Amino acid sequence: MQKYRKGLENALVTVLLILVAIAAVSLISYYFFGVLRHSMITTGLSISNVQMVGGILTGDLINQGASNITSITIQVRPQNNATVISNFTNSSLNIPPGHSYAFTLAVPKAIEGNNYVITVLVKYDNGQTYATSVEVIDQ
Repeated sequence: MQKYRKGLENALVTVLLILVAIAAVSLISYYFFGVLRHSMITTGLSISNVQMVGGILTGDLINQGASNITSITIQVRPQNNATVISNFTNSSLNIPPGHSYAFTLAVPKAIEGNNYVITVLVKYDNGQTYATSVEVIDQ
């Protein structure tokens, strides 16, 4: 009977050690994959209310990412032309997720009635970058 009891105690200790190991692996993987998921897809930007009137470009940028935007570059080029005719950069920003940034930019080389491509490049405080474009007509 004592041999049977000793064998049962060994089996119980083994089962408990396995459960502790499974719990440890679960906690470590939960932390690792949580950190990894947070550091991945955290970018997004929306451009709204964009208009150009008489060479003055205005609009709103909305941070749809999960990190703060720290830098914005806005480039204006004619449609079907790679030459940038106006470039604006602001590297001293701190736009939290969900907040907006209103911009006004003079484009002296704009010609009324022409189509332009507005490209916005942003940098986040986690080092990631994101770019998006929108078309506008100078009215």
